[in-house]
Amino acid sequence: MKDTGLALALTLCAVAVGAAEVGPSGWAVRPYASVRAEAWSNGVPVFQLDGDWSSDYRMRHDTQRAEVQGRAEAGVAVAFSEAGRDNPWRIGALARVDGTARLSGEAAQVLYHYQSRTDPDAPVRYNADTNLMMWAGRGVALHLPAVRMGQLGLEVGWDQLILQRLRTIHSQGEVGYQADDSYAFRGTLRDDNHEATTPFLPPARAQGHGQALSMALTWARPAGEAGAPLWPDRWRLDVRDVWSRLTWSGLIRDDAVLDSAVSTRTPEGRIEYRAAINGQYSQIEAVKRIPVATRWQADWDRANGTWTLTLAHRIGLWQRWLDWQSPGTVRLRVGMEPFVGVARVGVAWQGLEASLMSGFGEASGHVRGLQMSWMLGF
Repeated sequence: MKDTGLALALTLCAVAVGAAEVGPSGWAVRPYASVRAEAWSNGVPVFQLDGDWSSDYRMRHDTQRAEVQGRAEAGVAVAFSEAGRDNPWRIGALARVDGTARLSGEAAQVLYHYQSRTDPDAPVRYNADTNLMMWAGRGVALHLPAVRMGQLGLEVGWDQLILQRLRTIHSQGEVGYQADDSYAFRGTLRDDNHEATTPFLPPARAQGHGQALSMALTWARPAGEAGAPLWPDRWRLDVRDVWSRLTWSGLIRDDAVLDSAVSTRTPEGRIEYRAAINGQYSQIEAVKRIPVATRWQADWDRANGTWTLTLAHRIGLWQRWLDWQSPGTVRLRVGMEPFVGVARVGVAWQGLEASLMSGFGEASGHVRGLQMSWMLGF
C-alpha cells in the first residue's frame, strides 16, 4: 500500500502539471500538497514517553490528556469553471497517524514513578484509569467544494484508509505503595492490539480498513458590504472526523484481571513482582471511532492586516488562538495561545504557506506543531 500511495500521488501531480493550462470550457487542474503534524498535552510528556520524565512532567490532579497527530496529502485540485477556482475539487494520496491518551491524574503519576524509577514519598493509593488509542493508515482523500446557500457554504471531506496499525488500551483499578517499599495492584486491563499473537489463536488480518467524514460550514461577508464593527468578515466551523469507522478483522484482545504483590526494587532500579493474572485471549472484529475535533475560526480584515481568532477542541484539550497576518504579496503570520503559553510564526507567498508552533512556558512544554501547504495557482 505504501508504494501504491506514493505512485498515486506522483501520478496525480504529473497529470496536474501536464494539464496546467485551462482546459475545455474553462476547467483547470493543478497539483497540491499539504503536511500537518501536531503534539499537544496538558501534562504528559509526549516527546519522552519512553524516557525518564525528568524535565517535562507536571503533576495534575484532574485528567491528563495528550494527542499526537500527523496528516500528509498530495494530489490534484480541479476547477470546472472560472467561478470554482477559489474552491476546487481535490483528490489525493493520504497518510495519517494518530494517538490519543486520557489518564487520571493519579495514573499519570504512577507512570512518572515507573519511568523515573522513583518511589512516592509516603504510602499512597493511586487511581489507575487509562484510555489510549493509536492508529496509522494510508489511502485516498476526497474534498468536495462548498455547496452555497447565500453567504453560507458547506464543504465535505472523505478519507478512505488502509490501516497499518491499530491498538487501544483501557485499564481500571488501583495501585498502592506501601510503607515497606512494596507495591500492590488490583484492576482490569483490556488491550486490543493488531501486533499481538498467541499460540492458541490465528494471527490478525494483515491490515484493517478505515473511513472518516469531515465537514465545514463557512460564511463570508458580501464584497463591498459594510458590517458591524465587531462582526467578522469571514468565519469557518470545521468538524473533523464527525463520523468515522476503523475496523480490523481477527484482532487479538487481551482481557486480564491483575492482583499483584510487588516487592522492592532491584539495585538496578527495576521492580520485581509476583503477580496473579487471570484473563483470556480472544479474537474480535474490532470497530473503533476516531475522536472528533472541532475548530472555529473568524477573520477580521483591517488596513494593517488580518486578525484571526481560533477556538479548537479535541479530547478535552482546548486551544484559543489570536493571530495577525500582514498584508502584501509575502505575508508574515504570528500568533499566540495565551492560556497555555504557545506561540507560532508563519509565512505565506502565493500558493505556499508554512508555520511552526512551540510552547514557551512550564505548562506548555509538550506542545509542538508544523504545518505546510502548497497549491499551484489557477
